[in-house]
Amino acid sequence: MADPGAFSPGQDRWLAGLGRVREVVRQALVARQLAAHLPARAPLRVLDVGCGQGTQAIALARLGHAVTGVDSSREMLSAAARAAGSEPEEVRARLRFERGDALGLGAVHRRGYELVCCHGVAMYLPALPPLIGALVGAAREGAVISLLTRNRAGIAMRAGMQSDWQGALDGFEATHYTNRLGVRRARADEPGAVRSALAAAGAQPVAWYGVRLFTDHWGDEDPPEDLERLLAAEEEAGRRDPYRALAALTHTIAVVSRPRHG
Repeated sequence: MADPGAFSPGQDRWLAGLGRVREVVRQALVARQLAAHLPARAPLRVLDVGCGQGTQAIALARLGHAVTGVDSSREMLSAAARAAGSEPEEVRARLRFERGDALGLGAVHRRGYELVCCHGVAMYLPALPPLIGALVGAAREGAVISLLTRNRAGIAMRAGMQSDWQGALDGFEATHYTNRLGVRRARADEPGAVRSALAAAGAQPVAWYGVRLFTDHWGDEDPPEDLERLLAAEEEAGRRDPYRALAALTHTIAVVSRPRHG
């Protein structure tokens, strides 16, 4: 099974793909979908778990929020620091990056944040509930959880769009896959199972979206000239049935509502 270190073999390929169309679509859609659910009050205290190269953390800091990005990879944290270094001083002052494990956030982060993001970590862990428990544990009552997971239906969908017919046939029943970064045994989840796991942990789902339907099978291509129209089409697909259920990734938004005795 995949584990927290499973991403390491693919991180160089991930960094090489920054700015390519698939990564641009993913980041843009996640930011747009999340924006609709951010509380009106500002600034928020934000924890970005598995912050990677810092794209979402920096975007939230630009909006005025105080963001702590946590990642287990020194290389990814270095990339995040470089990206933050080109931001204005007031944005840099709202950013902090630290090394840490998604499953070991510890008491220092417990119930400290109004927004907890985790975008693209779940597929590298053996199971979903421990991760969700850690995210909810870092959130205050009423906080927003933003969780990006790999959609199981997307395994067959991508293979079929690439004319990989055996891969599509295998993908219909698959729960694990080898991703484009070369990481083996990455895990995929049903969108309904993600919502159920959040609810069981005390975070009530309020919305879910698909991310990257039309472009998931593309190669390492630069964004096209009509990027905004592409993003508009992907965004619309991501919030409509049946399209969102076939996207490569699922973006689930939940609000923490613990029992009174919690």
